[in-house]
Amino acid sequence: MFDFVGCGALNWDIFFEVEDLEVLKEKNIPAIPGGEIALERKEFLEVLNFLEKKGNFLFEGGGGSAANTLYALSLWGFRCSFLGAVGEDSFGKKILEEFSSVNLVSEYIIKKGTTSLALIILSPYRDRFILVSPGDAEKYLPSLLSTKVLPTGVYHFSSFASKEGRNFQLNLLSKVNPLCFDPGRIYTALGWEFLLPWLKKTKHLFITEEELSMLDKNPYDLLELGIEKIFLKQGKKGATLVSRDRVITASSLKIEKVVDNTGAGDYFNAGVLAGIALGLPDERALNLGIYTAGISLRDYGRRGCLNKKEFQNYVSLLK
Repeated sequence: MFDFVGCGALNWDIFFEVEDLEVLKEKNIPAIPGGEIALERKEFLEVLNFLEKKGNFLFEGGGGSAANTLYALSLWGFRCSFLGAVGEDSFGKKILEEFSSVNLVSEYIIKKGTTSLALIILSPYRDRFILVSPGDAEKYLPSLLSTKVLPTGVYHFSSFASKEGRNFQLNLLSKVNPLCFDPGRIYTALGWEFLLPWLKKTKHLFITEEELSMLDKNPYDLLELGIEKIFLKQGKKGATLVSRDRVITASSLKIEKVVDNTGAGDYFNAGVLAGIALGLPDERALNLGIYTAGISLRDYGRRGCLNKKEFQNYVSLLK
């Protein structure tokens, strides 16, 4: 029995800073701020080698939305497990080592094939461009449904980039209780009809204003599907909780210096889920999410996440 069980993509993220994103034109890559493209593994590794010479290495660590959320929850002392897939390579080994460092159980993670990789390339002005190299580990996910007794706990889903991963998660839906769900841009871009099976099983939905706009829906359309609470992430404006009987808004945390905002929304999810699990009132659970997201901006990737003592201290203030 776990407090939380995550399911979604498991990536290894590598951060570099360059003088200008235009430098990637030397590799025939049109780097548009905010853009993202996928490369075959050979070409991806060539760009990685190029950046090691032309750029400034900043950080590397595990990524993936649900993975970030479960990492934080496990770090704070909740008992967590994860369903996903990594490759039989050095990157997959690093992901599992990070999970092990916070006692996140990896028994339900497949170890086959190659790990998905991402290059997060930043300019001094924090314009960001992402290069991804999808691995093939996710095609082995169906074996989890036939060879393992699934863990019990509150399930939190985020997206898979591969068709195999999406189909695995779709089949998993019928085997789990109502869940927490953050579709992200990947699933939202696939449209309303694609999302419906997930949304109909969702109890707590985490979604950005932009993603909601992409669906051409309002929160009350989603509540009609049976969702109990929608946590609308609004970036610098903060966040809003929408349920059938109330709307609660919370302003974002004032941060003097933003080092990196990668994963901030995932740590918001973690704070909210932790607040709910601890029995905090909705407003305080929302505030906990705002705080955990805001503090995460202080460093790259998971290095910005609240440690256990910081988390406990803030929860004590909320109580």
